[in-house]
Amino acid sequence: MLGHISFFKGIKRGATLNLLVQIFSTFGLGFASYYFKIHGVELYKIISIWAISPLVSLPIVRFINTWNVKKYLRLGLLTYTGMALSLLFFNKYSFLLYGIFDGLKLGFFWVSFNYIFFLKSTNDRYAKDSSIYFILGPLVGIVLPPIGALIIHNLGFRALFLTTGLLSFLPLLYVRGQDFSHITRISWREADRAFSGLRLITFYDAALHFFQGSFLTIYALLFLKTEYQVGGLLSYLALISLVASFFLAGLSDKRRNRLEILYPLLIIMGVVILIIPAIKSLSLFIAIVGLYAVLDNLSLPIRFAVPMDVVKLDIGFWRASEFYGNLGRTIVFAVAALLLYIGNYWLAFAIFALMTLSFPFIISRKINSLRLSSRPAVGL
Repeated sequence: MLGHISFFKGIKRGATLNLLVQIFSTFGLGFASYYFKIHGVELYKIISIWAISPLVSLPIVRFINTWNVKKYLRLGLLTYTGMALSLLFFNKYSFLLYGIFDGLKLGFFWVSFNYIFFLKSTNDRYAKDSSIYFILGPLVGIVLPPIGALIIHNLGFRALFLTTGLLSFLPLLYVRGQDFSHITRISWREADRAFSGLRLITFYDAALHFFQGSFLTIYALLFLKTEYQVGGLLSYLALISLVASFFLAGLSDKRRNRLEILYPLLIIMGVVILIIPAIKSLSLFIAIVGLYAVLDNLSLPIRFAVPMDVVKLDIGFWRASEFYGNLGRTIVFAVAALLLYIGNYWLAFAIFALMTLSFPFIISRKINSLRLSSRPAVGL
């Protein structure tokens, strides 16, 4: 599918698989939060899904030492199917079941997928390859959410989620052959030791990554009333992401100074986060969220590349990355859900803002520490 485009050389298998996954995921699962809201699930419970799901993933990435990539890719893809089918018949525990399936997906699929995607990537391409990694969702996300909204309006949610479940079998059929046949073993102790110095960076980055895609889109349900408005917002954010994602990645790889780019972006992002809860009008909310999405997607591939610059990208790296990243998501989103439960929206946003504002300084401190310990921190 993407194999004849030279820019994708070395990551074509991973990019094609990612595109297939994003097609069904963007088409239907992006409406899950709206589905829960119109069925009366409180906002704090919807937010709690994104604390439950990373929590479920933690024992998977922590205790499985022998990693069968093809097997776990397929198992992870089946959990995507489970996510879609769990929404066919609503009950008061549907959000919990959805979160559990999502957690199994985070554990089995994303460790395996990240390993395959970056298997042949090199240090002078990490940010560029990361931009491709993140851009495929927005590429299909411009068109598919409005189609999903149309299906909801005319046929209902059940038709949307059933179609999503059927489409999820497409990438399952793609995962075959020697390109995905990797069985590798590394103990957690080895993986964790190699990841030393990157734990807090990954903790922060993973939680902030979920801020736009999960927290903001759920908070937006206070403003959005119809499936067309939800689909429109998803499409709008996807378009902004598509435009922004490539812009600085190549420059970051070429100049080999990621922090120089990240400092101003993250500081402005933190200020924008503080502004959002003060907004009362839908039009201004969309404009400010759009500004945040531009900044976030400019910085995202560069942030993602920072740990890759200093550690060998074996299965142990991706296990540790998912463990500490999902630990960050669990803690931060559990606190955010609690704050929404007691009605303190300002403090929930303030936590994300404080993390964003302090993040470049944490990266700088940790990377300097790695340099002093003689680990080769290149490209930073």
